[in-house]
Amino acid sequence: MAHSTKETTEEAAAALLLALGRYGQSDPKEETPEFVRDKLQDLEKELSDISDAKKSGYLEAQEKSPGLCDDAFKLQHLRCEIFNVKPAAKRIVAYWDKRLEIFGPERAFLPLTLSHALKDDTSSLHVGFLRNTLQKDDAGRAILFVDPSRFPPDQAYDRHSMVRALWYNIHSAIEEDDVQRKGVVIIAHPEHVARSQIDQKLMKMNVTCIRGCLPVRIAAFHVCNPPFFFELLFPIVKLLMGERLRKRIKIHSDRNGKKNKSTKGEGSVEESTVIRKLVDKYGIDKIKIPTEVGGGNTIDHVQWLEDRKVASL
Repeated sequence: MAHSTKETTEEAAAALLLALGRYGQSDPKEETPEFVRDKLQDLEKELSDISDAKKSGYLEAQEKSPGLCDDAFKLQHLRCEIFNVKPAAKRIVAYWDKRLEIFGPERAFLPLTLSHALKDDTSSLHVGFLRNTLQKDDAGRAILFVDPSRFPPDQAYDRHSMVRALWYNIHSAIEEDDVQRKGVVIIAHPEHVARSQIDQKLMKMNVTCIRGCLPVRIAAFHVCNPPFFFELLFPIVKLLMGERLRKRIKIHSDRNGKKNKSTKGEGSVEESTVIRKLVDKYGIDKIKIPTEVGGGNTIDHVQWLEDRKVASL
């Protein structure tokens, strides 16, 4: 029995390593208390070596809200950069510069909660163009869902407010230490988006935040069933994302040979090739994939926001 248990444990560990390496990401570091302590000390030195003029936002955050710059915050950035202190320090400085730009000086140093920094962004949050599915893939990465067809037509919204909504949703995903280490996968479903809903300025603002500011490891962007005009837009998207994020883009379409035969259970059932690829190749159970894409996960985004507001999150 003990031998069988050991084999099962080893098989599970091997499966997890395989899942973690699926997208070519570096494996998370083993975090002993001594390792974390030393890296935090190294990060402090790296931050101190940056001139005050280049880290004014960070210094202001330390002065006005030191609790938002604590070791837990710094550890998020270290994990995002696999404990490479120099890029982690640069990301922290960029984070506070961008937070000041997006939230403004009156809200940048407030807690990133629905009742504080996001208190005036209810409409943008309820649009739900980016949603936390509250699910994870087989490696333990959080799954976020993007549906640009939820944007109001003719760009009738405040772009900065929409970006603040993105910040909130990403921060909700990295509340867990394990997600900070392993990262997130994003399932995007632009199938029903209209041309009038494509906002290149907002797209650039969002990508800029993800690229070098927010402490989140993006494992993959799964773009499912993009519209025909996406081919014209895609070169712009890739340019905005930079080389590192470009490598994370995976495009899946049902357009050619829309259905596969599944023989589970009695008879045969036609199933989306996109769903089969997400399940079989990328380790995302069908029950965790949003219903908009063809999965079994119904996301009650409004209720989620209500629950978090009650919990003062």
